[in-house]
Amino acid sequence: MRLAARCALFCLACILASACHAAGSEAGRLPLAYRTTPGAYPWTGRLFDIGWQDLAQAPSPDLWEAGDRLDRRTLPSRRIFTYAAAAGETARAMPLQWDAATEALRIGDRAAVDWLRGDRTQAGRRPRDTRLGSAAGARVRVVAPPAWSPGKPGHAGFRLRYSLRPHVAWLGTRDGLLHAFDAATGEERAAYLPGALLPYALVMPVPAAPTVPPPCPRPDTQDVTIRGEWRTVLLCGIPADAGAGNPAAAFVLDVTDPDGQMPFLPIWEVPANDALPLAARGPVRAAGIHGPDGLRWFAVVILDAGANGAAGAARAGLALLPLDKPAGAAWAGQYAIRTLPLPERDCLGAPAASQLVAVSVLADVTGAALVAYATDDAGQLWRLPLADTPQAGAAPAAACVHRMQVSAQTAREEAPVLLGSPAAPVVIYGAGNELAAVPDDLATRSPTRSATSRPLRQVATEVAGHGHILRATAGGAQDAGWRLTLPHAGEQVVELQPVFPGYLLFVTRTPDGAQRSYLVLAATGESIARLSTGERLPVATGQLLPPDASVFATLAELPGTPAPAGGTGHQAFSLSVWSATGNTVTRVAQTLATRRTGRLRWREIVGPAREDPP
Repeated sequence: MRLAARCALFCLACILASACHAAGSEAGRLPLAYRTTPGAYPWTGRLFDIGWQDLAQAPSPDLWEAGDRLDRRTLPSRRIFTYAAAAGETARAMPLQWDAATEALRIGDRAAVDWLRGDRTQAGRRPRDTRLGSAAGARVRVVAPPAWSPGKPGHAGFRLRYSLRPHVAWLGTRDGLLHAFDAATGEERAAYLPGALLPYALVMPVPAAPTVPPPCPRPDTQDVTIRGEWRTVLLCGIPADAGAGNPAAAFVLDVTDPDGQMPFLPIWEVPANDALPLAARGPVRAAGIHGPDGLRWFAVVILDAGANGAAGAARAGLALLPLDKPAGAAWAGQYAIRTLPLPERDCLGAPAASQLVAVSVLADVTGAALVAYATDDAGQLWRLPLADTPQAGAAPAAACVHRMQVSAQTAREEAPVLLGSPAAPVVIYGAGNELAAVPDDLATRSPTRSATSRPLRQVATEVAGHGHILRATAGGAQDAGWRLTLPHAGEQVVELQPVFPGYLLFVTRTPDGAQRSYLVLAATGESIARLSTGERLPVATGQLLPPDASVFATLAELPGTPAPAGGTGHQAFSLSVWSATGNTVTRVAQTLATRRTGRLRWREIVGPAREDPP
């Protein structure tokens, strides 16, 4: 796990592709991706951008480093806030100052607050080489201007109003701070210390004290309506840490207007307790659920066993926390928390006793949530309906959808990837040494049919050069899904993300610390390229990477075939996978990706369409 935490880097191709192209947009200056590395101490770290100094050359990993930018700042110029919401009051972001901190909690001292703000001159305090804390285990999330979202009433005006707002990169670090960096320059715009971590962070400047976990290690963002107004929210979980002693918690920030008087506004924070055992694993999701006044939005948080029934007998599940609850109001009445426990039986018919790991929410084009898909620590995939489905008249019952052949806990809290399909959603997730793409056709199954009775097509691996060629075995229906047993002993998925158009990029790690990157067709699990002649060509993937390498993908559009009147054409893209380590960025894979255009089908409007395999 030490190696697993050393570097984290994420593809921003989707952000670059969807960013606003209006005059004055900063999209063209955005980095391709970001890379976190350790600092000189276990509690400090670095954040590098990756971009191009010369478009004819390979990307450069070190155009700027956020910790260096932060170290050049004067302390008074930093804007650091914490949470304040006394009973009956509106939530607000309170400046992190000695007077405010002591007034709120009567703990800590001036030197501790100064250290958290970045003072490195005081003797006897925890040393550090940079003001930026370690981001081990945390990921960067870039909040871009609102994207085009047809089908959502009132969203067009919201998108126009904020079309030129700056891109902000959010990153949580192991001093309790959630940083809001300018995504283009690396300058810190502001930082937030959640109230749930404040008493633990104020102890951290003592050298022997434990460090606190990074707030929001898996940040998620969503445009939602709160009391009839569109807003952009950042949804966060804080994992419990036995060393620091903090409980798990969840919080939500309104990040609609980073150029406003306040760059963000807290909506609420809630800590775990006996009645609400929040787990804060994986990302916290947003779900819009139909009500009398339209969609009402909730935060979807994983619960451990203990909240859904008698003490000691409850099952794990999900909690739905209303986003429109005023911070001073109780979680009761119209703001009561809804809980969705797992079904009584798992995929094997045994009593459900697993703990959930991560969750993703499937929504329709209006933003209404349909289903939550959650993975657990036994390699199982669960389906929990969030709303009635008009097509079937009622939502199918919650159920265990699939179980990996070898029961094993996931190496990282990777959320399931959701893809569209003509027949049913496809859910891709990894557990143990397996990866599976599972079509969910529960709505069309008979109630007596087992959720795991239909086998998935096996993807075979064949050694080729320094990697493997992945091919689907013969037989099986087109929408039967697929499963892959990773080819190396102990190999597990540690990163999983879709890549436009229709590909899947995942990174694995073996117990010896070696990591590999795979690029496959999401629809079939195969490693295939298509030549300009249209020929399908198997290519090797699963290339070995340095243990501390970070991986990202880039996309460049190529000349395609325009769609004639009443016909179809094709778009073509050059899709590259890169490895970044130290001062070197190396291309490890490249393929030609295509997608069909023209003759838009209705299913492409009402839901995500599966990309056509090349």
